[in-house]
Amino acid sequence: MKKLIGRISSSRLFYFLLPATVLLAFPEYFIRELWFDEVLTLQFAMQGSVASIYRSYFIPNNQLIHTFFIHWLLDIGIIPEAARLFPFLCGAGTIWLLWKNFSREFGKLPLIISLTALVISPPFLLYAGALRGYMLAAFFTVGALCCGKRFALGGKKRFLAGWFIFSLLSVGVMPSALAGLAGAGLFLLPYCGRKFWKNPRLYLLAAAPFAALVLFYAPIYRDLFNAFALKEGWHHAGYALLAVGIAGIVTFFIPLTAAVCFHRPVLRNIPRMLIWFLPLGGVLLPVSPFPRVWFVLFPLWALLTAGYLRKVPEKYWRILRIATVVWGLFTTLEFTRELLSPAVSLGGQDDFYAPYFMKKDFLPSETAGFINTNFPENHPVFVSFGADPPALWYFRHTAVLDIPPGRCTGLPSGTVLVLGIREDTELFETRFQTRLYEIWRNKLHKICLVTGEGI
Repeated sequence: MKKLIGRISSSRLFYFLLPATVLLAFPEYFIRELWFDEVLTLQFAMQGSVASIYRSYFIPNNQLIHTFFIHWLLDIGIIPEAARLFPFLCGAGTIWLLWKNFSREFGKLPLIISLTALVISPPFLLYAGALRGYMLAAFFTVGALCCGKRFALGGKKRFLAGWFIFSLLSVGVMPSALAGLAGAGLFLLPYCGRKFWKNPRLYLLAAAPFAALVLFYAPIYRDLFNAFALKEGWHHAGYALLAVGIAGIVTFFIPLTAAVCFHRPVLRNIPRMLIWFLPLGGVLLPVSPFPRVWFVLFPLWALLTAGYLRKVPEKYWRILRIATVVWGLFTTLEFTRELLSPAVSLGGQDDFYAPYFMKKDFLPSETAGFINTNFPENHPVFVSFGADPPALWYFRHTAVLDIPPGRCTGLPSGTVLVLGIREDTELFETRFQTRLYEIWRNKLHKICLVTGEGI
């Protein structure tokens, strides 16, 4: 046994076993209660058919292809909490595709180090355990990249078809995945030759994602435009860029530090450098996308990082491997994540390190348990927007949700009002023109009764 452990720890296999172990060693990423967007996903997925889901693109939260998969999982009896295995498998598939298609080109050790840095990073762990489509979009984007590489290097037209199909699936998860496909396109440029602009294959590759976007959303284009008109995102583009930048640098900090010392840029690879700066495109939009939208670029950043490590002298490999693992584990500590969280949440919710739903006191079931124990099922319950109403709805389907916020201006006497713990009770007294009497609270919510007395 000792010899076996020694062989594993000294072999490259160790650096795949370790990330898998880390994924299982952090159950808080997978065993936790459902939050706002996850419950919205379930609400869309619970519709009767894929066709009805497709026609329900009222808000960007309905990540269509992903919702289709969740719908099918629910249909075969998979419970929502167990459905988190699906994004986990998408994450594993993403890593496998990168290894299978790029380990020879970039070298096994450089790619192992960059993929280890990615896998044990909080952003990857977070979306590998979230009932959302970000990891699925990353998987499809990497699938498109692998097919595109084969076609750019002179492969048959079936690889162009693969690039198109994966692009269609990727933008079908979310239109913003077009950013990941743009990054994949930039990555493919060196494969098209030194005078890539003269290669007709490049233009076929460039046109395919846009054609896929049009093809997928053409039947529901009005819904798509209406969803864009909601202008969901961060209204301060600088804060969004800061969040993405911090997440990218922290994730690949050790490999990038080594790259600064040993990497020398090659002229033909300069276009790939632009992939790091694609989030700047958010500045051009009326509202900057949520930072999590750019997660689709992280696997591409891992490939870039692996490329930078190819010139590292052999004598530094061992320390580099150890440093990558130690740094990755350090960033997953709750202390570190809480330390980083304020810097990546200046414009809104923390999308990478310590979002509210990852905290130990995120227990909507506890709040719902109090309500269900003390009030009959037909008793009126109203949940404010700041109290994560879908998470409460999951445990009490009769609750009325404050979505869109502010629409409801009056509540009958005796209504149970659920507020976020940080929400100002007086503001709701003014909104509903009645006194509120607090009867219960925990670290997430406070529950008030509507007295019916005027103010």
